[in-house]
Amino acid sequence: MKRILSVALLGLLVSPIGCNPFAPDQSVELGVSKLDAPASIPSGSSFAVVLTVVLGGCLSFDRIDVDRSTASATFTVWGKDASKGRKDIVCPDNIIQEPHTYQLNPPFSSPFQITVNNGRLPPLTATVQVQ
Repeated sequence: MKRILSVALLGLLVSPIGCNPFAPDQSVELGVSKLDAPASIPSGSSFAVVLTVVLGGCLSFDRIDVDRSTASATFTVWGKDASKGRKDIVCPDNIIQEPHTYQLNPPFSSPFQITVNNGRLPPLTATVQVQ
């Protein structure tokens, strides 16, 4: 009985439906070519930040992580690289600029500092004055 349960559990783990624990982690930090944020906002207002993410080849967008306080927000953009850990993949030679909008809600102190971690490149920054 134990053997049957073990085989069934292993089958679920490596099946297309389940998550394969032996697959390579294809997560990568993506580069951002542009950061758009307002120069100033009224006190108590929300505002949007637009991050232009650089994709292409075998890269795809996954998510944006934000480390937030009342004085600052630090963004990290994550994606997947389908070629990472695989030798049987051929990636197209293209570059795509893909905008992603993130809404920031109060409270904010003034000035509010925005930083975007930018892969291997220097971070992008912007300062928003709260009036």
